Amino acid sequence: MAEKSDILFGVAEANDETLAAMRLRAMATELGEADHMDLDDDPALRINIYAFGRNFVEECDVDAEDQEGYVLVTSGMSDRLMHGPDEADLEETLAVELVWNVPDLHPAYFATLRWLAKLPEIDNTWFGQGHTVPMPTPPLEGCPFKTFLFLPSIIRTDRELFEHIDHDGHAIGTLCVHMISDSEYALVRNSEDGLGEFLDLLDDNDHPHVFNPARPPYV
Repeated sequence: MAEKSDILFGVAEANDETLAAMRLRAMATELGEADHMDLDDDPALRINIYAFGRNFVEECDVDAEDQEGYVLVTSGMSDRLMHGPDEADLEETLAVELVWNVPDLHPAYFATLRWLAKLPEIDNTWFGQGHTVPMPTPPLEGCPFKTFLFLPSIIRTDRELFEHIDHDGHAIGTLCVHMISDSEYALVRNSEDGLGEFLDLLDDNDHPHVFNPARPPYV
């Protein structure tokens, strides 16, 4: 477990038992000191993003070359429940925050993640495991991928970060952001078993834990 962040914990204490304060305390306790805080100035739909540096190979406890980078964590998306199907048909939580494992602190990562986190409220929709968001053009300069894929994080700390926090009967979950190629998107979308086949390809190709905009497609 990372050393607790006194800065985040102090801010959270000042805000008492709001959802935002509870999320800050969870990050402070589990992830430690944030390397960067990108605070949103939009009062109507505020999504703050916190960046924590880590060695992802050490975190995953695997025998491989180091993969240094940052996990970006949103805080604010789960203040509003997403607009999902009827609860009788729902197997996933409608209270979610996003995480994204990135190689550096380029502003484009923060802007893109914030836009994604606001999309369910803006478009009256919801995100769950295996959901995709295709874009007409690549959202990141120099990166050919233009489809976002949401999966549970393989890192337990990130996956369970906010599970103890409840919003109207929904435990706050996290979804990890991935970007995929057009051919990979076609596999995921057009086959009943496409998502499972794609996940197998990630294993077969030793898919890096940290987003690599220059990786080759696996399909």
